[in-house]
Amino acid sequence: MPDRTQLYGYYTFTHGWGRVLTVMSPRGRTAVLEAVRVGADVTVHARKEHLTQFHEKRAGALDRLADSNDIEILNKSEWDARKADLGDVIYR
Repeated sequence: MPDRTQLYGYYTFTHGWGRVLTVMSPRGRTAVLEAVRVGADVTVHARKEHLTQFHEKRAGALDRLADSNDIEILNKSEWDARKADLGDVIYR
């Protein structure tokens, strides 16, 4: 069985109140881009040395993205703890 990339996500909003799903992985940001399959209702914002963000174009698109890509959704305290635990590797 292939070793799958563990993905962790946290929901936030843009300044215009659009939904955003930020995703990190212990394998780094490149692994996130390789592992996540995006549909037409989501845009990807990936910049070097930043976590990858997925922006919702239609209601429900991020929930479907998380479900179809096995992204574990964390609350704020879980996100902060996991991010601290993983360290800088998440930005590679």
